[in-house]
Amino acid sequence: MNNEPNIPVFKRLLNGKPMDIILYLLFVLAIVTLIDLYSDINEHEDNWAEFKQEHHCSLKKTPAGNVQSAWQCDDGKTYYRWRQVQK
Repeated sequence: MNNEPNIPVFKRLLNGKPMDIILYLLFVLAIVTLIDLYSDINEHEDNWAEFKQEHHCSLKKTPAGNVQSAWQCDDGKTYYRWRQVQK
């Protein structure tokens, strides 16, 4: 027979090890964030060629003249698209 009064499970866990619960929650938050970031990687892959033409994007070069895997577009932004590098 259980001698403990009816205390909610969450409260019992917090009484025992509050730092463990905080670490578990941070771990779950980190995993959810990584899954969200990973799912956004290829969001605009399908229309990249069209976007590149519309915004007059050109490959960005280093001061030494080497081509980088970055595109400078007329919208003022630099897009890092390593798979679309054309040498």
